[in-house]
Parts: sequence; structure tokens; C-alpha cells
Amino acid sequence: MNGKKRLLEMSQSCYVGRRSGREVDKMDRMAWSSSGLTELKNWTPKTAWNGNRNVLLVSESFGAGHTRAAQALARGIKLADEEVQVQLVELGRELRPQVNQALVYSYLGMIQKAPGLWRRMYGKHHSRAFPRWIQWCLYQALYSRLADYIADFRPGVIVATHPFASSGVARLKKEGLPVRLCTLITDFCAHGSWVSPEVDLYLAPHNGVKEQLIALGVERNKIAVTGIPTEDHFWKKQSKEEARIKLGIYHMPTVLIMGGGFGLGRTEELVATVADKRENLQIIVCTGHNHRLRQALSRQPELNHPHIRITGFTRDMADWMDAADVLLTKPGGMTLTEAIAKGKPLLLFGTIPGQEEGNERFMVDRGLAHQAADEEEVLAWLAHWLEHPECLEPMRQRMLAWRWNIHPSKSVEAVLGQMATRVIQSE
Repeated sequence: MNGKKRLLEMSQSCYVGRRSGREVDKMDRMAWSSSGLTELKNWTPKTAWNGNRNVLLVSESFGAGHTRAAQALARGIKLADEEVQVQLVELGRELRPQVNQALVYSYLGMIQKAPGLWRRMYGKHHSRAFPRWIQWCLYQALYSRLADYIADFRPGVIVATHPFASSGVARLKKEGLPVRLCTLITDFCAHGSWVSPEVDLYLAPHNGVKEQLIALGVERNKIAVTGIPTEDHFWKKQSKEEARIKLGIYHMPTVLIMGGGFGLGRTEELVATVADKRENLQIIVCTGHNHRLRQALSRQPELNHPHIRITGFTRDMADWMDAADVLLTKPGGMTLTEAIAKGKPLLLFGTIPGQEEGNERFMVDRGLAHQAADEEEVLAWLAHWLEHPECLEPMRQRMLAWRWNIHPSKSVEAVLGQMATRVIQSE
């Protein structure tokens, strides 16, 4: 399958599965047993996959941002070097779909119904790596077939955009997996779950995360500050007027409300609050993959208004951001990165405990976003903006200045550099 077709498939689905029909020789099949690499006896750095230019990107479906970052990186790698073969997969969904679905539902249920419990679980391992028993449980639950999957593609470099996926690959690498492992952190704060001794290079969103990783015991020379990769259309210029004409909406003050890929973050009550200003404010609501939320909002008569547009998952998010004056959202790492690339002022609300609290602190402390504690503050902030639209300009200028720290080419260069490092070491 050629690179262009593979790239098209990645952009049209959340994950790309195993390549069919790939021949793997008998020795590899014996060595790469489903229980791990314990039977691998004859591997040496000079003989295993020497000069291989395959890059495998591994993600998980616990939040859409992890896979969106992987997709953006995959596209960037192919644009930079067409000879590199790139494959992307959400590992749990591919290897153990039923177990993965149960874990995703449990995660979503916890952050919605017991956020305090999730905060405690997240904080317990914030300053240290996962203990071995947790890593073992994750491996047995999701990744017991991972060795066979990797053997089919034979990558020279693996890039993980989720800590679970990174942990699974690190476990195999500890047993002899002959690859370079890059771990791309997709939030603006570090967490112990990302850290494994077997990681060759961490791609950090900013210098603060680099220092946090060092405090967690990571060697300084194993960290590159690259930002979080975003699709190239978030970097293309388009005026608000052009975007609004394309989307068929009014040219008036516009707020875009988002709850991430799962449509979370107290979106329903937030929309009900903001709808009070529908006569003077155009309100765009993106519910992501949350079909139940979209249906619930569509049934509310007060939202049946020409200034209110409700949409589900869309591939035109860059256009919707261009059309908006303000983004009202929870602080998911990928959403924040895309907003910075677009230079769109942010009002944060409905923060999920854990990693999003760290994202919120980062953005607010640097003047890249404003945070509203409750619906009353949301309305007060919007009222101030509508009366004084010039108040957004300082934030927008700070975002435009900061965004050159996160240009997607930096992560592409870092990954291709690991490929070069591997070739040099194997010669």
C-alpha cells in the first residue's frame, strides 16, 4: 500500500489496523511470541531490522486528543520524507477491543460521576512511575498480543502518544525489542505514568514539562521540547469572514463551545447558560462523538434559534475556530494546542480533574486563557467581551507569540532524528 493511500486512511478513521498479507520469516515468528520476547536469543544491534525506515505510532482511545496528535505527526512525517512507511494504531481497540471498550466506559463514568475519585487516583501516581503490578495488569489486559503486532510491521522507531501505550512498548523493549521508543506527551504537564527507563526520547510540550520530567528522574538529554503536533490546516490563515461564509453562519460576535472528542465538560448546562445571550451572540456547539448530548440539546426549544448551531463530530474544526471570536471549552491538551495555533482566545470551563487541571494552570498563568469558575463568571466574561471586544487582543497576541514554540515541524524532526540515530548505532 503506497504512502498516500495509507495517509488518507489515517485521516478517515481513528486508527489503522494491522497490515494484511505481510510476510514475516519463521525466525521472527519464533522470536516474537505472544508472551513477549523471552525466546529472542540471536538479536544484536547490528542484525535486527538494520536500516528499517518504518515508524509505528501507537495511541489509545482514552480521549481523542492522543490519536489526533498521532495523526498530525504521521502526516508530518510523510510530508517530510515520503520514503518512510508510517502506520498508526489505537492499540487497545485493535488488540483487545472488548476489554478496551470496558476500560473506556469505566474511565468516562468515573470522570463524570466520581471526579473526586479520579483526581485521587491521578494524584497518587503524579510524581512517580506506575508500579510494576499496574504495568503488568495493563500489559495482560491490553497488550499480550503486542509483540506479534509489532513484528508484522517491523518498525525502526515507535512513537507513543498515550502513557498506557508507552508502558506496553517499554515492557517489550526491556525484554529486547530492537526499536527506538519516543513518547509524545499530549498535555501541558507531566505525570509519572509517562515515565519508563526504556524510553529513548520524550517529546515535551514546553520547557516546564521538561523540568517536571527531570524531577521524575528522566535524563535531560532524553527530552526534546517540541510542542504537541497539530494538523497543518490549523496553521493556515483564513479570515473570520471567509470561514463564516463557507460554513453558512452569520457575521456577528461568535462563541464556539466544545467539550472535546467525547463532548464532556458540563457542556449541556453551559449551553443553557450562554443561550441567554442568543440575541446578541452567535453560539456554535460541537458535541464531538457524544450523540446523546447532541440529541438532548437539539430537543430543547430555547436552542431552536437562528443564532445557535449544534453540530457533532466534524473534520472542519479548523474552519469553526476561524469563524469564532472566542472558544469556550474544557482544557484538553489537543484543543488548547489547536487554539494556540489559530490564535483564538480561550475561556476555560468544566475542567476535568487530573491532567486538565494542570493544563488550565499552564494556560492561565501565561495569560493564554481565562478561567471561569461557574456559569455566573462565564456570563460576566462574555458580557464584558461583547461590550469591549478589544479586550481579546492582548490574549490573542500572546498566543500568536507562543505558538512558534509548538510548530509541528519540531516533533517531526525529532522523530526522524531518532531514525538517523538508530541507523548510525547499527552500523
